[in-house]
Amino acid sequence: MTGSTFPFPDAIRSRAPRIGLALLAAVATAGLALAQEAKEGKEEIIVTGSRIARSGFDSAQPLSVVDSTQIQNLGIVNVGDVLRTLPQNTPFFTDTNVGIGNFNVGSQLANLRGLNPYFGTRTLTLVDTKRVVPNTEGGAVDLVLIPSMLVGRTEVVTGGASAAYGSDAIAGVVNVMLDTKLEGLKAQIDYGQTGERDGGDRHVSVAWGHAFADDKVHLLLGVESQHQDAIGPCSKNRDWCKESWLVGTNAGFASGNGYPNFVVAPNAKYATTENGLIAPCLVAGCATRGAFQTLNGAGTALSAYNPGRFPGGFLGVIGADGTVLAYDVSGLRPDEKHTSALGHVDINLSSSLKLSFDLASASSDSFNYPANGGLGPFGGGVFIKPDNAYLTPALQAALPFGGYMNRVFAPDVFSATNTTTADTNRFVTSLSGHLVGSWAWDGYYEQGKSTYSQQLIHNADLSVLGIPAQYGFFGWATDAVRSNPADPTSPIVCRATKVGDPAFNARAAGCVPLNFFGVGNSSQAAIDYAFRTLKENSAYKQNVAGVNFRGDLAKGFGAGPISGAFGAEFRSDKSDVTHDMANQPWYSSYLLNWGYDRGGTIDVAEYYGEVQVPFSKKVNTDFSVRQTHNEATSIAAGSTTKSHDFDSWKAALTYDATSKVRLRATLSRDVRGAGFRELFLPVVSTPGTPGGFPAGINNPWKGNLPQAYTSITGGNPNLRPEIADESALGVVLSFDRLRFSADWYQIDLNSAIAGAPTPQSVVDACFRGAGIACDSVIRTGSGASTDIVSVTSGSINLASYLTRGIDFEANYNVPLRAGDSLNLRIISSYLYDMIIDTGLGGTPVNYRNQSGPVGAFGGFNSSPEWQATGWLTYSHARFTTTLETKYIGAGLLNVLYTESQIGAATNTLLNTVSDNSVSSRIYLSWSGSYDFRPQSSKSQLQMFWAVNNLMDKAPPVAPGGNAFPTNPVFFDTIGRRVRAGIRLNF
Repeated sequence: MTGSTFPFPDAIRSRAPRIGLALLAAVATAGLALAQEAKEGKEEIIVTGSRIARSGFDSAQPLSVVDSTQIQNLGIVNVGDVLRTLPQNTPFFTDTNVGIGNFNVGSQLANLRGLNPYFGTRTLTLVDTKRVVPNTEGGAVDLVLIPSMLVGRTEVVTGGASAAYGSDAIAGVVNVMLDTKLEGLKAQIDYGQTGERDGGDRHVSVAWGHAFADDKVHLLLGVESQHQDAIGPCSKNRDWCKESWLVGTNAGFASGNGYPNFVVAPNAKYATTENGLIAPCLVAGCATRGAFQTLNGAGTALSAYNPGRFPGGFLGVIGADGTVLAYDVSGLRPDEKHTSALGHVDINLSSSLKLSFDLASASSDSFNYPANGGLGPFGGGVFIKPDNAYLTPALQAALPFGGYMNRVFAPDVFSATNTTTADTNRFVTSLSGHLVGSWAWDGYYEQGKSTYSQQLIHNADLSVLGIPAQYGFFGWATDAVRSNPADPTSPIVCRATKVGDPAFNARAAGCVPLNFFGVGNSSQAAIDYAFRTLKENSAYKQNVAGVNFRGDLAKGFGAGPISGAFGAEFRSDKSDVTHDMANQPWYSSYLLNWGYDRGGTIDVAEYYGEVQVPFSKKVNTDFSVRQTHNEATSIAAGSTTKSHDFDSWKAALTYDATSKVRLRATLSRDVRGAGFRELFLPVVSTPGTPGGFPAGINNPWKGNLPQAYTSITGGNPNLRPEIADESALGVVLSFDRLRFSADWYQIDLNSAIAGAPTPQSVVDACFRGAGIACDSVIRTGSGASTDIVSVTSGSINLASYLTRGIDFEANYNVPLRAGDSLNLRIISSYLYDMIIDTGLGGTPVNYRNQSGPVGAFGGFNSSPEWQATGWLTYSHARFTTTLETKYIGAGLLNVLYTESQIGAATNTLLNTVSDNSVSSRIYLSWSGSYDFRPQSSKSQLQMFWAVNNLMDKAPPVAPGGNAFPTNPVFFDTIGRRVRAGIRLNF
């Protein structure tokens, strides 16, 4: 990287292990030299959100803690589920929110405030306040790969923390703190399943810790394994889903046909039957077609077909013929296996110097049916010629000029399958100690690598849409003819393999004819030929070296010393994503793909300082600033390095009005640098044609006339860092038994990286006069003669988000007789603004209180106004039980819609909908444990249980997403789940 301004590019990129260890060694030497002068004192507590030691009650930012006791009380067995208990987390990627998706299958990613972009993160995840190698291109960490039994507590800061920890901490920080002081052996084995007797869940975990050499050495080891069985298609496995609700589009609403623009209704089916449809050609050349007719199960004859009405979702309609419901292809949960192991050792080299090592390894394997029945022909369909060898006499009579076949899903014939394997290995070495007086230091070096391999088996190619493709396997296989047209008993072959035939194509060698009519006629060899395996392999490497110093700077003003912290961190991330292109020359012909080969390096150097100034016994302030230098370089040939320098800062104040009342406030500027996919996704040009895939563009200069154009998508190496201005103001009430806090927050995110707005939205914005949108639209002509040549809709710093709300937390303890106790804890969140400005010239939209699904690949997730979780825990000598209550408030299906019931005069208005409400839900869960021996015993055997969704409440109707007739981000799609097991402690 010649000419780079990065402080240590070569060191960070190629010699990071040696530089990191050398940096720690240099500081350790200084620590040893000053060891005799070090001041002994109580153990420091570093609370997430600051680099200065303090109590959690002194935190100027809202801080929620879920400790190991609460984790055990709730029967939680993985760290991802810990975060799902907090209303501030909007978990878009979870085990129950996969559906027909093909990204991050099996992962659980933290998403505070719902601000994560689809392919990135604005929530920083740490382990013991240290960086963790990400599991995704966007920098997110899969929480299920952290052994839950080793967790001492999970601290969640809901608010900007970039000044303390660097990029990605716009929405907050999740800091998983390990129980490094564990002494003895802990083991747990448990099993769970649903009330429907499916979804078996086996889990085992073991942790052991012991001190050696007069407590100078402490070793911690832990292993964990969990296997969750798949739960199949939604409408086949849950009664509430069998109702098959859909948001359908009424194209004739403006004419006053009695229905609004959108109709929410049950009985939704796919727009093709289980056996397939054919639209007969009425003339040679098929200039005109007849209505679609349905095949019988044997694939031998056609009959009339009712196409239903009000299309919506992904090729769904209301009330059509056939038996394939709109959610027959959406799995409720994939099959998942997680294993993890972690070792940690502390070595006290002296009274003031400690050396630590961490070695962690984790793996995850997932198996999902993203589209049970795979993607077959849809849209205009695939042309079936009249001499097709699989046409029976009845079909030949009905199709004298051939016809177009439409069969988007065929669940009785084949399925698409997603398999995902993820492996993570991480090594950390750290040193910490005391210097002179109150001064302490710590430094660490982390090296990690995560690999991610996924396959989409039985992926279709573009020929299923009738689009000519370089490799049209499906089209070749379905164009089956007799090898000798004059001999009806001659072998059936693919027309494209017949030498001398005008359709001959050398690339079709090995083609296996496919009988895609009806059920039971397709050979496995033909299916495997027509539908291929899409592959993606990703490798993410990270090297981090950091050092921190903290201590007292001055005596202060009589209210305590002025404390400070400062340090530096150097990080090098490298991503390499490949797709086995050498063995798949047909990759560009796939209907679905994960993008093309890409990768690069992102090098970061950061320096920070923090000072805490108590002006009086009641007033304490904290100021921090961080300077960041970010360099990004693509692996693509001829790429140049792009660099950015930016600052983040935070100012915080606490005021103790009385001994029981504390006020707190923060102001901060937080940042996020673009991720690998946003920067380096290759630019691809795709022709769009009316009725094709992708479709043409509606030209607003010509009355929204559909026309052909070129769609240009991809990453953008010129992306700037996102900038968020944040503020918070809160009050904390502390009494003998009660602690209560209320915190108002505001996150104003500007220059947000918008993940590929739709080409149509870019064109519409240009038509409205948005100059920045017109920069992405190539046109010819003017006025009503304007033609659209191409539209660029890649990543761009375009959007702005304004999020505001209030968080509440209360904790109340009641001591009872005989040492018993009762504890009530409530965490709730009220969102009153989530204003999104796309930057495309339209009016900003406030998405607050939308609990219906948001569109896939969006840059945020909307939320209902109110969410809350409460825990009531009763503890007796050997018995503990907890009642959990989770509340999701009522919301709107879509904030852009206006409710107008069927038959209303207002139905002629745009964006009216028959029902725009989403009901609230209250979920009760019950958990508990019983100790077979007194707590004073050195060893313990404990039985525990947990029943989630105790009342088996079905989710409310909230269709509109691409997988379920509800929103699985907030609502339980599984139903009642029971888990029971035993724990051993020695």
